[in-house]
Amino acid sequence: MRSVEPVSLGWIYRPERADNGEKHAGKQVRSVGKAADEGGRVEVVLSDGTRLRAYRDEVVPG
Repeated sequence: MRSVEPVSLGWIYRPERADNGEKHAGKQVRSVGKAADEGGRVEVVLSDGTRLRAYRDEVVPG
């Protein structure tokens, strides 16, 4: 079994979102769900415990 290096992830805000997510822009990500909803979004848990639905391309290294 190969070892997996931890990766630091951040959540980026997309201006076209209509859910006032900009206050969470740039926060570190604790976890990302595997299953997407019918809109193509997954559950993302930020480092401060905030849960939100986001597109996978909104979670980036950093």
